[in-house]
Amino acid sequence: MCAHRIKGQPECPGPQLPASHLQSHSASRPTMSSPSPVSVLVVGAGPAGLVLALALAKNGISLRIIEKETQRLAGQRGAGIMSRSLELYNYLGVLPDILAKAKSPPPMRKYKLPGGVEPLSTFHISPPVTPTPACPYLNSAMLGQESVEAILRAHLEQLGVHVEYGTRLQTFEQHSDRVVAHTIKADAGEEKEHDITCHWLVGTDGARGVVRKQLGLQFLGTPHEDLHFVIGDVVCKGLDEDYWHSWGEVAGDMVLLRPTEHNGVFSLMAGGHISPATLVSDRAELVKFVHKTTERDDLEISDIRSLFEYRPNVRMVDKFGEGRVFVAGDAAHVHSATGGQGLNSSIQDSFNLGWKLALVENGFAAPSLLSTYSEERLPVIAAMLQRTTVLLNKTVSGSVDAWDRGGVLKQLGVNCRWSSIVVDERSARGDPDELMANAYGGGGGILCAGDRAPDAPGLVDAEGGTTSFFRLFGATHHTVVFFAADVHRVAELLGALAECPPKSIRAVLVLPQGHPGVSAETVHGVDTVVTDRDGHAYAGYAVSKESVVAMVVRPDGIVGGIVLGVAGLRRYFGGVFGAYGA
Repeated sequence: MCAHRIKGQPECPGPQLPASHLQSHSASRPTMSSPSPVSVLVVGAGPAGLVLALALAKNGISLRIIEKETQRLAGQRGAGIMSRSLELYNYLGVLPDILAKAKSPPPMRKYKLPGGVEPLSTFHISPPVTPTPACPYLNSAMLGQESVEAILRAHLEQLGVHVEYGTRLQTFEQHSDRVVAHTIKADAGEEKEHDITCHWLVGTDGARGVVRKQLGLQFLGTPHEDLHFVIGDVVCKGLDEDYWHSWGEVAGDMVLLRPTEHNGVFSLMAGGHISPATLVSDRAELVKFVHKTTERDDLEISDIRSLFEYRPNVRMVDKFGEGRVFVAGDAAHVHSATGGQGLNSSIQDSFNLGWKLALVENGFAAPSLLSTYSEERLPVIAAMLQRTTVLLNKTVSGSVDAWDRGGVLKQLGVNCRWSSIVVDERSARGDPDELMANAYGGGGGILCAGDRAPDAPGLVDAEGGTTSFFRLFGATHHTVVFFAADVHRVAELLGALAECPPKSIRAVLVLPQGHPGVSAETVHGVDTVVTDRDGHAYAGYAVSKESVVAMVVRPDGIVGGIVLGVAGLRRYFGGVFGAYGA
């Protein structure tokens, strides 16, 4: 029996939903059923599905994750990892493994034609910059999607969760307290029907997946019928692996070859006046196109590890879920690959949904909290589609800044200041439409509720040990950071936290620079007491030494609340936990 369960919520099944949320998508039929329901069924084992599964597993939520493919897909695909994604991987505990295999984005080298050998220009798509105390991962990284997925799977398996390959979702039915998923599993050459009962179902099954279509969500947007590309991974000899090589332009014929984390393996992108189906199906035609476009017959393509057709589409759902079923990642939005925003946006979807599902399933929040998933992500994805489309148009036109991947594309400014569950007692709330129009940030100004929480190194405890905010934040808890020079001035605020669900809050007291420090054992209700030795915490969060401010950092690394007193703290956690203090 869960402590602090919302009143009227059942102890074992998932929370009841009103009948207006229910949809039936299949007639019942006799088949094998799972022995007991799981909390969450994740459909699709790409990065979005794996990140969601890992976030849920770390929160102790029972789940299954199924994948229709019978084997893991090879290929680089979404290889660019933006700064914000590196931070989220840090919260999940997988960042060291990611960085151990990742490469820095190589400089782009464009070649003169005719000839194909003499460099025309060399430039960085995201020039290296010096990390700051607030942003330790300012430089993006590159790691193939197959490698990222392998790392995420390994961490999942350590928690006892294994991807069920060769299991295809056919249909599902929603009920007031559960979802029944009808699946077909390939087993020793035979297909067997199997029912999985879950409290919640999340489709991370891609743009052509089953979940969004059967849920009846609109997929608004248009395809780019005039643009066709071939993308894949090839073993190529004759090229320097220190550069990203480029010949031609999209308006004519073009070939891009980027070195990967695997020696001798390059990520290929070919476009222009091509027949994608022919290049994919006929290796000789692909090699011929590469030699013709680059004018480099010395390039030896000895192996093709993966190859597929790609046509840019720009579409997004009208909402991210209905009732007990949600979508995330490519199942919810597709876009141009220009800008490297897609995979990064997908895992942010999963992070946003994951902590909310965990609170609801653990009985700490009402199901209404899940409505904020759509509320917070729709404006962000709309802004992402707009930006990547602009970059695509620049790429097609041959604009000189088409390859710029810095600035807001690092996604550190992505925010949800308009959200109904963020509370800000320091800054006046702006017009919601204007706030949503600036979902990608970039406007500067003081830190507000709904923004990404900055890091701050050089935090020292009473024993002399050092830490940072990014080591204190995590995917399994809210972190309430109290800024105060006088311990007694936060006593009432700390007392209010006692009403929150157990183990859902980490309380951190940050004393100002120059304070002699105190032990956490002497401050009731605090988990950690540190002194801001270098001043980065107070500066990064724009707090004066004389102030008493509480910053509530959500499990997804967003500042959910900036509060000045008990009323603000109650208001924030009332919005999240639903029946705060009841």
